Amino acid sequence: MNRTNQFVKHMTVALILMCTAITSSESKEISVKNCLIENCLSRPIVDGVINEDEWREATRINRFVQVKPNEASNPSEKTTVLLLITNSTFYIAAKLYDKSPSDIIAKVSRQGASISNDDFFRVQIDPFNSKRAGYRFQVNMNSVRNEGIFLNITSINDDWTSIWEAKATQTSYGWSTEIAIPFKSLSFDPETDVWGFNVFRYISRKNELISWITRNQESNISVSGSLSGFKGIQKGLGLDVVPNLSFQSSSNDETGVSEDMFQPSLDVFYKITPSLNGSLTFNTDFSATEVDDRRVDLSQFSLFFPEKRAFFLREFDIFDFGGIGSDFSYSRFGGSQSQNARPFFSRKIGLGTDGSPVDIIGGAKVSGRLKGYDLGVLIVEQDSYQDVKQKSLFVGRISKNINSNTTLGLIHTRGDPRSNNRNSVTGMDLRYRNSSTTEDVIEGNIWYQSSTNDYAMSDEDAFGISLSKPSPRGFRGLLQYQNVGKNFNPALGFVSRRNVELYRGIFGYVKQFDDHPYIRKIYSGADTAYWDLKGMNKLQSYTQFYRLLDVEYHSGDKFNISYVRFGEGIYSENNQPFSNLDIVLPEREYHWDRYGIYFRSSKSRSIDFKLNYYTGDYYTGTRDSGSIDLGYRPRPGLDFSIDYNYWDVDLPEGSFILRQLDAKFSWNFFEYLSWVNVIQYDNISKSLGFNSRLHWTKKAGENLYLVFTNNYSEIDEANSRDFELISRDASIKVNYTIRF
Repeated sequence: MNRTNQFVKHMTVALILMCTAITSSESKEISVKNCLIENCLSRPIVDGVINEDEWREATRINRFVQVKPNEASNPSEKTTVLLLITNSTFYIAAKLYDKSPSDIIAKVSRQGASISNDDFFRVQIDPFNSKRAGYRFQVNMNSVRNEGIFLNITSINDDWTSIWEAKATQTSYGWSTEIAIPFKSLSFDPETDVWGFNVFRYISRKNELISWITRNQESNISVSGSLSGFKGIQKGLGLDVVPNLSFQSSSNDETGVSEDMFQPSLDVFYKITPSLNGSLTFNTDFSATEVDDRRVDLSQFSLFFPEKRAFFLREFDIFDFGGIGSDFSYSRFGGSQSQNARPFFSRKIGLGTDGSPVDIIGGAKVSGRLKGYDLGVLIVEQDSYQDVKQKSLFVGRISKNINSNTTLGLIHTRGDPRSNNRNSVTGMDLRYRNSSTTEDVIEGNIWYQSSTNDYAMSDEDAFGISLSKPSPRGFRGLLQYQNVGKNFNPALGFVSRRNVELYRGIFGYVKQFDDHPYIRKIYSGADTAYWDLKGMNKLQSYTQFYRLLDVEYHSGDKFNISYVRFGEGIYSENNQPFSNLDIVLPEREYHWDRYGIYFRSSKSRSIDFKLNYYTGDYYTGTRDSGSIDLGYRPRPGLDFSIDYNYWDVDLPEGSFILRQLDAKFSWNFFEYLSWVNVIQYDNISKSLGFNSRLHWTKKAGENLYLVFTNNYSEIDEANSRDFELISRDASIKVNYTIRF
């Protein structure tokens, strides 16, 4: 069957299935809270101290409800939010009352760090009122800013950064905060007067989340009210110029090669219209990007690492496709499994197969919204490296909201950053989410992709469909099917499994307790996934994960007991999971069972820990595995953590023990200066890495980095372990954003 017929067949079947699910779920339209905001001439001083004279013209919101634990009930503490705008800036202030101000939790003081376990105040803005995309800004009592951009409606990428102000201070009644978000930092439609808007407050010691709008205990961008009064706002010239200077010194003791390099670079960001952004980058430098978490690969499938580089994270949501990688709570399905067949994965650009940097000569990006369409175009010129020639890479994405619940989109990529072959991918996706109803949410995704390269091949397609009911209470579930061709090759995307059909199902039940003294909710359910090799009547792998009992307490502590059944087929030397350990398993199908227990204490405490232990069969033998994570925050600004992972594998073909250690120490000297140190070690690669990163930031958009990285190799001589230095790097980088 040719590709056109395959496409028509797949899409017709998928549309029938989705439409059946959609039309069968009758729902009631919700009544949306509305609020009018005033455009004022005066600008409040953003210092965290709310001066009533400065905010006298502000719109006030003081009617809030609980999201968790008891949705729609009255909050335990009073909150007042004040809103006003000028032509250039959106100002938000909050009075966060607390009957016990001394019990407010504010342990994080490093800018950009996660504050999800502190008391925090959060603003969510949807400038296009689409209920599908938007921004999140949050702050704790130490004035630590944390921002993110929504993907897949429900997922948040908190590596995205922007320029905005926030100050907070403790008061006699609790704490207060003031926030200023320049319209230059947002994409918006100047003809749209109404924005989607919501605010949240989290009281950590009570594990209580409150908000202006709540629905189904969700806190994603689809849950919002309407804020009107934005006509007449201005983006200014809309031009950001960001010069970067860096100096790097590196040496490799194995090769004897040393290099000193001075690298100027330039990023330019221009708002072509208030809703359409243009970006240029020249001689791009990523030397100050945070290091990836270390992972040991003991499987036949590729690992997935998220993007952290700022240039690629701007307007990152525009390029999202088909709901691939979407979160589904209580699921064990993540990482490379959920990301399989992603058509565009920006980490393929500027990084070699081993993760080493590849120079980017320059790049251009246009992304945003135009006349009802979401648009994204990315062009990057990547320098030559090893045997790969200089490459021009292209990604184009367009989507449109057919109605308030449904989006139709196309994507096209061209170029192969890691070989000299030609490659292109074209895809189409249809997405549904009934987020504007009072009933349980139903989500659906359909997508189809086709790749081409220098060698004409068959079976270069991929197709997927999913339907889910992500209810926070009662019954919840998901059905998913995916078909990835043997020769499907998105050179600018991510594939961990080819020539497979995925059949996946989740079914579970959540019981919430409104009046239990300790327990907040209990979950029990199953998450199963089967990958069959296409046309071979053979199993590639399967996972049956049963949460027999999953308990969450009011304190934030969690506990679960699980049973897991695994299966995997090994049919050639290319499928061997332990080839790097010289352990060869017989070529056949394997099935085994494991049992586990898990406990995690709340991170709102000064000391927290996580314990995890599993035991049972493993291929031809047995495996005991466990992990322990410890965190210690003796005072604000000082944070220690250590994660230790242990495997004891006993197989007739060979046994081994895995030890993996990750330790982090961070110290905030004061509000603008932080020092983060990371040590990573595992005994499989016999390597130890040390990364030290000093970061000064007076305000958003002004940064100075000093980064040191040392890599060591383990020596085992006469049972006396030692480490020798393999390579070292030192770099200093400064950038400054000039706004017009």
